[in-house]
Order: sequence, then structure tokens, then C-alpha cells
Amino acid sequence: MKNRTIRWIITFSTISLIGLIATQLYWINNALRLGEEQFNNRATIALQGALDEYVHVKRGEPCDANCGCLQTPIGADSMFVNLDPAKMDSILKIHFAYHGLPSDYGLRVVKCATAQVLYEKKLATGHSNYTSLHQISLSCLGLTESHRMEIDFGHPKQVILSDLLVWLALSTVFLLVVILCFTFILLSIIRQKRITEIRNDFINNMTHEFKTPIANISLACDVLRRPDATKNSDRIGRYVTIVQEENSRMRSLVDKVLQFALWNQENPHIDRIPTDINELIRDAVDHICLEDCRPGAKIELDLCDDHEEISVDPVHFTNIIHNLIDNAQKYSIAAPLITITTRFSSKEFTMEINDNGIGISPKAQKHIFEKFYRVPTGNLHNVKGSGLGLYYVKTMVEIHGGNIRLKSDPGKGSKFILTLPK
Repeated sequence: MKNRTIRWIITFSTISLIGLIATQLYWINNALRLGEEQFNNRATIALQGALDEYVHVKRGEPCDANCGCLQTPIGADSMFVNLDPAKMDSILKIHFAYHGLPSDYGLRVVKCATAQVLYEKKLATGHSNYTSLHQISLSCLGLTESHRMEIDFGHPKQVILSDLLVWLALSTVFLLVVILCFTFILLSIIRQKRITEIRNDFINNMTHEFKTPIANISLACDVLRRPDATKNSDRIGRYVTIVQEENSRMRSLVDKVLQFALWNQENPHIDRIPTDINELIRDAVDHICLEDCRPGAKIELDLCDDHEEISVDPVHFTNIIHNLIDNAQKYSIAAPLITITTRFSSKEFTMEINDNGIGISPKAQKHIFEKFYRVPTGNLHNVKGSGLGLYYVKTMVEIHGGNIRLKSDPGKGSKFILTLPK
């Protein structure tokens, strides 16, 4: 898939997701507003119904100064100035329960002209600031409004939210699922694009790696086929040596690719046995110094005096050392100077490999242990490799139950720190 196509897919998908989130938030806001309107309507209907019932119950009862009455007492300016609070409260509870309103509410009777509170019943919480105010006039039969009854539900939004809780929760969950799936797909596309680029770089690199020995072998064979080649035994020996070296190099490349295919199919099998790790390191370094050391390369050992044994696979651990030293040699401009340090603690074994190479940038350090990854060098191929060495090292160390990390500064060399449990 082309980069441009991927960018368009990501752009349109992001816009669509933002639009979906905005639409969802809009409908949630509308649902809350509609719920608040419905709450207010239910409260108004409940208040009117309770007042009508109170009038019906009190109709015909004698009017005195100690109970609610439907006539205006002498000297009073409203028929409900002596409203029976207990009776009204009991009727309100019935109507509020019927309409799904909270059973805890504040109630007070207020004289309109002076705002004097004639009666007040506070919320059970004791906090009644009348922020959610519902009121109804207590004046009727043509009398001018002089008294009103006010109801305070405290925080009705909690009731509204509880009514919409299931739908809000489902909406939030589905929205989060969509966001997570989109993020996963987006990251997968980016990851696959990067893997494709790394794979192509690996194929190009391996093609270059194979072309060189093939060309050298072909050239050596052409020389050996000349009639006069057999007359010079030194020349024959030199070209036979070239063929052997290039053949060995090709076999090594093929082995690495086959090993990688095996790692991808299943977890590698390792045979862990108690091993004197310091002695194993000495043997590995001696072998490298005999066969694979660059001219002028120097490997210094600073091994601890302890001769403790830890359980490792000797073959794989030797390969780990080979890969780390080979990596240090390849990325050293001057004569490589490599120091291997070991130490034991009560719980683990630590090995550090320091080099005086070119170092690794912080950006490249994040990917240095990934398969196929090689530090970018443009179109230059002065550093040979397949991008599998450090991936193999990290895989083997983790299978052994350990971990490996890198410390490096560009131009100042690198330090690989490997730890294994005892």
C-alpha cells in the first residue's frame, strides 16, 4: 500500500472518529437536557396534582387558626395562610413517588409581598439552598397571589443521571471500544508499514550480501579455468582460499536466515546445564580472536574471581558473546577496543560489553533489538550484516530468563548490559 493511500485512510478515519465522538457527545447532552425538562415537567404535574388533592380533601372542613382551610380567615390575606404542612407533606410524597421524583425534598411556604418564610421543611441532608426550585401559587378563587409553596430537590441532576445511567454507560463503553479499535488498527497499519520497509531493506541488504561472495567465487572460478592458472600453484592456492572464505560466508548468511525462520515458527529449544560462565567467556573470546578478530582489535577481560556456575545453554550463550563482539567490531572506525566485565550478586549474574565504536543515536536505540533492524547508513554498505544478530541476542537472553539493555552515546561507544538469574 502506498504511503499516500495510508495517509488518506488515516486522515479520513480520524475525521470520522472525531465526528462520531462529537455526535455522541451532542446526543448525550441532548439526552441530559431532555431528562432535565422531563424532570421539571413531572415536578410541575406532581405539585399541581398534590395541591388539587389537598383542596379536595380539605373542602368543607371548618376553618380555624390551627389547620389549613379553604376560606379566608378573618384578617388573613390568603385562603392558605394556615396551610396544614403535615397533610400537604404526606400528599406530596405520594405524588412525587408516583411520578418517580425523589422522596427527599425541601418545602417552604413564602409570603410573596415580603418574601417571609412562614413554614420550612429542610432536606434530610440539612443542605437546602433551593438551587432546584419548583413553586406553585397557593392563592386561588380569584384572589391575588399572596403566598406560594416552593419545593427544592437539592441536586436533581443526580436523579436524571441515575435514570440515564445504563444508556450513558453503554454509550461510553461502545465509544471507548470504537476508539481502542481505531487506535489498534491505526497502530497496526503503521507497524505493518514499518515492517514492510524493514523487510524490503533486509531483502536489499541480503541481496547485496549474497552478491559479493557470489561475484568473488565466480571471478575466482573464471581465473582457475584459464589454461595458465595451473602453472602457478601460489595463485591456485590463493583463489581456492577465496572460494572457501566466500563459501563459508554464504553458509553463515544462510544459517542466519534459517535460524530466523525457526525462531518465528516456535520457541527455540535450549539445553541448560550448570556452566562456569567466566570460563565459557574466555573460551568464546579465544575462538573469536583466532578466527574473526579485525586487525588491531583488542579484547580485554575483567572477569570476577568467583567461579560460580549458572544454568545456561553453552552453545547459545557462546553465540550471544560472538554476536555482541562482532557487533562491536563492525561499528568501530579505529582499532576496536572491547572490554568484557562480569560480576555476581546474590540473585543475578551481570556481564557488560563496552566498545569504543561510533555509538548509537537515541532514536536507533529504541529499535536496535528488533528483527531485521539495522542502524540506517543511507546507501552505504560498508557495514555487513543481516539485522538478526541483536534480535537473536535479545531472544536468547529472554528465553534464559534474563534481560539486556543498551547504553550508548554517538561518538563515545556503546555498552551492552546483560543480566541472568542465578
